Amino acid sequence: MAEPRVVLAADDPVLSQQIQNHLRDHAGMAVHTGAMTAITDQITCHCDGLLLLAVANPNEQVLARQIVQQLVLQRWPVRTVVLDALGAASRLGALDPYVSRRLIWPNDADRLAFLIRDFDRGRHFRFALAEDMENLLSQRLLVLTPSLLPLVERMALATSHDVTVLINGETGTGKTYLAKLMHDYSPRRQHRFLTIPCGAISANLIESEFFGHAKGSFTGTDRTKIGKFAAVGEGTLLLDEIDTLGLEQQATLLRVIETGEFELVGSTETQRCQARLIVASNIDLEKAVALGRFRADLYFRLNVLSFHLPSLRERIIDIEPLARGMAVRFARKFNKELFEIDPEALGSLEAFGWPGNLRQMENVIQHAVLMSNTPTLSARQLPDAVQEAPPQSFDDDMILGDSLHQQRDHAERGVIHRALVSNGFNRTRAADSLGISRVTLYKKMKKYGFLKESAAT
Repeated sequence: MAEPRVVLAADDPVLSQQIQNHLRDHAGMAVHTGAMTAITDQITCHCDGLLLLAVANPNEQVLARQIVQQLVLQRWPVRTVVLDALGAASRLGALDPYVSRRLIWPNDADRLAFLIRDFDRGRHFRFALAEDMENLLSQRLLVLTPSLLPLVERMALATSHDVTVLINGETGTGKTYLAKLMHDYSPRRQHRFLTIPCGAISANLIESEFFGHAKGSFTGTDRTKIGKFAAVGEGTLLLDEIDTLGLEQQATLLRVIETGEFELVGSTETQRCQARLIVASNIDLEKAVALGRFRADLYFRLNVLSFHLPSLRERIIDIEPLARGMAVRFARKFNKELFEIDPEALGSLEAFGWPGNLRQMENVIQHAVLMSNTPTLSARQLPDAVQEAPPQSFDDDMILGDSLHQQRDHAERGVIHRALVSNGFNRTRAADSLGISRVTLYKKMKKYGFLKESAAT
């Protein structure tokens, strides 16, 4: 089926049918339809078609505001028309600055038909449900963490095959996010995703947490406990901070990985592990092996596919999309009328060093959204330490070395990515907005790994 130009999102079946009938009779077209509750999960950040939000009751009014808020804050190129059927009860006028049109239904029915007949036929919707694995992952990463796009091909392998995956990176860099992403797109996605924070469990309890324990195995244990390896079933189990395990626990884990077998503490009955394992470490396990702190045989078993997540200070390109995505989430949580982030606030966020990485940034954005009382989040709503972060600059040594080139490449990659996203990954429009030729843009996209994410035009 050809990609539709227009999508109607409506939860009220009567209103949906009225609009479809009118557009068929007066605009000569059938529109693709979907539920408002699911639309932002189905469309992708490439969509530059026309989205019709049909609002028939006050509850849908809140949902429509949240959808518009997400599309505007995350700067998706989709154009939105609100079809307001609420009459005197409507408060949707507050959305007027952020949508292409707000039409009163059915009064403006003829205007809607004219608008759709006149709509650019070069624009379209793309649906996430119809994409292959690499494109699905690419679009998820593009929205929040574009710096991870070079990992897409290997991530697609990791999601499709039952191999153990090792993720390495500083605390708060998004290891759990990456593990959950792999689970969500794997054949096991219908099953559970569980995490064991190895560093937060004392050494004498870790095996019980892993495998469970039989009744009476410890003083005061009056019932059998099911461990995470059994509880997760055929799902995915993330072992976080695996580097904190002692050598004895490492040996036990090695046996499970090699044979798939384990026993409850205090029991001789062997059980089989059906889960897929992903492990995460805050330190370089290869160095830990060299220092005798981590078993080499276990390391080689774990390191079938490995991913390194850089710190947030090394991923400046991710800061704006992350900030926008977090702002969407917290605006919904606190019921805030927030639709934009001031450039000065984005500059402060990009200048800050983020020693606590994503976790720290999440707290900062939550604080700022909570403090906001206007449609635009400003720099003064950020914590003082972030507001006062000095702008990034080059020192004398950087001017002569490769670091300057690296910084320029980093900045150029960010500018190109923003132009592509703003133009629905249409190369012609993105090149025009950047003032460069389409050939030059193609070369830059190839250099920075954006080709798989581009539109064909």
